[in-house]
Amino acid sequence: MGLANDYFLLYHGKHIEQTTTFGTIDNKSQDDFFDISALILCVTRKDYEKYISLKSFNDLVAKVTNKEVKNLDDIYQLQHCILDSLKVDTKNIHLEKLHSAFEYLKDENIIENSAFKILISLFDPEELTAINTLETKEENNKQNISFQEAKTNLEKTIKELKEIFKTNDFIEELEETNNYLGNQKFSIGITGVMNAGKSTMLNALMGQEILGSAVVPETANLTIVKHGKPEANVFYWNKEEWNRIESSASEIESIAEFVKETKAIFKDDLDNLIKEESVSEKVDINNLAAFTSAEASGKKCNLVKYVELKSNLDFLKDGIEIVDTPGLDDPVIQREEITKEYLSACDLMIHLMNVSQSATLKDVEFIIDALLYQNITKLLIVITRADTVSKEQLEEVINYTKTSIENQLRNQNKDSKLDYILNNIKFIPISGKMALLHRTKREQEALEAGYRLEDTGILEIENYLHETLFGKGSNKSELIIKGAKAQIQKVIEKETKSFNYELVLLSKSKDELEADLEEFNQKKDTNKRIFTSLKEDISLYKTDAKSYLETLESFLNTELLELQNIIRQRVYNDVKYSFEKTKKRPANSRIKTIVETAIKDGIIDIIRDYRYKFIKKSQSIGEVCEQKYQDLGFVIGHKNDNFDARGFFQDDFKAGFLTSSNEVLVSKITNEVSATKANKLNDLNSSLEKFIKEEFNSIEKNILQKAKTVSEILIENFFAQIEEPLKVFEHKLKKDEKTLQERIANFEENEANKDELTIEIHKKIKKLEAINKGLKS
Repeated sequence: MGLANDYFLLYHGKHIEQTTTFGTIDNKSQDDFFDISALILCVTRKDYEKYISLKSFNDLVAKVTNKEVKNLDDIYQLQHCILDSLKVDTKNIHLEKLHSAFEYLKDENIIENSAFKILISLFDPEELTAINTLETKEENNKQNISFQEAKTNLEKTIKELKEIFKTNDFIEELEETNNYLGNQKFSIGITGVMNAGKSTMLNALMGQEILGSAVVPETANLTIVKHGKPEANVFYWNKEEWNRIESSASEIESIAEFVKETKAIFKDDLDNLIKEESVSEKVDINNLAAFTSAEASGKKCNLVKYVELKSNLDFLKDGIEIVDTPGLDDPVIQREEITKEYLSACDLMIHLMNVSQSATLKDVEFIIDALLYQNITKLLIVITRADTVSKEQLEEVINYTKTSIENQLRNQNKDSKLDYILNNIKFIPISGKMALLHRTKREQEALEAGYRLEDTGILEIENYLHETLFGKGSNKSELIIKGAKAQIQKVIEKETKSFNYELVLLSKSKDELEADLEEFNQKKDTNKRIFTSLKEDISLYKTDAKSYLETLESFLNTELLELQNIIRQRVYNDVKYSFEKTKKRPANSRIKTIVETAIKDGIIDIIRDYRYKFIKKSQSIGEVCEQKYQDLGFVIGHKNDNFDARGFFQDDFKAGFLTSSNEVLVSKITNEVSATKANKLNDLNSSLEKFIKEEFNSIEKNILQKAKTVSEILIENFFAQIEEPLKVFEHKLKKDEKTLQERIANFEENEANKDELTIEIHKKIKKLEAINKGLKS
């Protein structure tokens, strides 16, 4: 289905952010603009090379942009521009032209019928208008206050509502919302090569030398720092993980040395710590270096997968967690995989570079990978040891880093992404040592060296972290507040209905009340049958959704197999071309770029298509459930809105699928290419197929497991929301019946105080309306 799936997501506000260098597409006055646009929109990752090699295609592209299309990224960018242009144009006459063009391409067998239907559905004028209206509303509703202010306001609102509500279950729902606000986590990932100064900066941020720091490489393991009662736990490798380390040792020399050293030190004791399931051990927080330091004599760090450290430091309040990673140049690639796992879930990443060793190839590759593939949207680059150079030299380091990023992007044929990357990076120089002196009551020593606290850079870093995580422009903070508000509004709506029903009952005579109760009893059996039927239907749909995961798993298997062929073919073609044109083999660095780029881009595209299929299935189930619900007089979601499954899956499937290390595969392929000869290309092709298949086993297993886990969680959450209206309606009937019974039982007492009760209820309703209005503003 190709990029049509991607467009479906883009139209509904779920597309990955892109920056384009194509400029504004404004050629709608041309008669053939929509024909050309339709053709360009049909190009997919699977067939783009065929298109861009045709002169006729490039001549048509030249009619809508002056930018030359050279690669897949250029195609993506051009499609994005065209889509942006069409998105704001909802004139039926223009969309009819586009539909006609798609029809022609289908009839000429340029696109399949399935892709045709998807493309047609994307350009529905009613849907486009609705999306534009929705986007405008959301823009107007953006928060104008910080996260802490908004959180405090909501906590006050919850406290106020508890005093109004009389029903325990509503109070419990409010308490759940309060807990939701209080349990939110904000993760900061800290990265850098060995000796970049990570521990020193972190100790300065936290105001205590809690992490080891030294001139030699210190932190050898991933360390997760959380707020809590001070304690430390270490987690060891399990057998499967250790076997992978030993397996990769046959291909990578540094890992071979690591395994040899570990076995020599631990001998038979290795089996006591490396078990089938990971073993954890609580350790003395003051002796943590014995388990995390690469310089500790016992080399326990070789067996430790990661460390969890709790501290009651003020900096960690408000749910801040720090993920302190081992150096990027760590010889054990499995640690890199764990690092990527955690970083993919981080809200912010800080990358440290020693001013004297800045912008190494490893640094630049990591920065690009984080922003293009790991779903990191904010990256702070901290230049450490700034006190050892002049301001002019610092500026040179920053400019050199930017140039290195540009050069590496060009090598990967992704130079069009430069502006996007630079726009999401901030540089701050810091003197970690001087900052740490100030924060650990040794400020006189720093002042004598000529450094006030504000000169160290630590305050600028803290301000940046606070603004990014909790400031007015924080996307995560906004979503948290928006989610909490929605939960509170639901409770207010339910309690308001209860109060209104009480008012109705207060206006009735005892005979009328008894007649209502009799009617309730007569409808009980009917309602019970309806509820039972709906619950059975929903249960069947849930079983269907879970069964569909098997279809999606087959899809992943097929696509990942095809990706293996694409990688093999690209490497083979490049080697063949190089021999034909230069009589030489291509450089190892080029082969590495080809393999890694093909894997990353391919997996991103596959997961995007997987997500589309998952949402499509959910949409069909939701629409059927909505139709059944309408027979009861209520719908899923907001009144007058059509069911939209996309609203249930905001950022799912966008992170965590590119954590596997490809270093062993790259090593095998580059070694094979280095040894191949021009007359032995068939042997190369066979070897490539074998190596890729071997190494893809773990990649495939990882992706399949993650996709299944995410999907199963989403199915549970999806059906919990699908069932919610039924539960709410069922609960309302039971509650109304109970209220009616209590009104009859206490009729004389309530009748005597009817006026006071009515006024009291009215006041509560007014107060609820005022609070609800405030939540919406």
